[in-house]
Amino acid sequence: MKTLIISIAVAVATSFSAQAQSDQYKQAMGQALNTMQSHNEKSSTADLMASANQFERIAGVESNQWLPRYYAGLNYVYLGFLGKDEADKDKYLDQADVNLKAAEAVSPNNDELTILKAYIAQARMAVDPMNRWQQYGPLFQSALAKAKSLNVENPRAYVLEGSSLMYTPEQFGGGPGAACPVLKQANEKFASFKPASEFSPTWGQKQMEPLLAKCPK
Repeated sequence: MKTLIISIAVAVATSFSAQAQSDQYKQAMGQALNTMQSHNEKSSTADLMASANQFERIAGVESNQWLPRYYAGLNYVYLGFLGKDEADKDKYLDQADVNLKAAEAVSPNNDELTILKAYIAQARMAVDPMNRWQQYGPLFQSALAKAKSLNVENPRAYVLEGSSLMYTPEQFGGGPGAACPVLKQANEKFASFKPASEFSPTWGQKQMEPLLAKCPK
């Protein structure tokens, strides 16, 4: 009987501990996401670094959660587009890859992480398009194809595809004629897309709006 009572007490204590940790995680993630969502296209490198570091601190405590690593990686992708030179951009994208791999270890075959993988490849290619498209172009395309196979309704895969096509010269299969149908498809999918949780990714629609404005109605 004494052993049973001790076992029950331990189980109850563990349950309360897990609940407290869960509440702490939710509070930390809510604060970190609010900070990240307050940023815009004019956000400074310092702001994005602070946001990435905030999510990495959460990931250090909540090692069984993939979302903190995901958002840290996403911030590093944004930094990869803002870096002052090739080396600086690649440094940030290296950190995006580190966080992506850590997240994939927690949640393999995750469509959002696969889209992040495509985003990193796109950012790598943007550093030096002429010399990198042969290496990162196929990685970008294969990641998008896998993301769609995992979740064909995720609009972010279509946002990345459409934006890539918009900035690809027409002689290479891009331009508005190729991009607009994909961007419109993304817009339609956003209308019905529901995030899996309160902290799940929702980005993409705002970033797509300037590109959609170039498309015929």
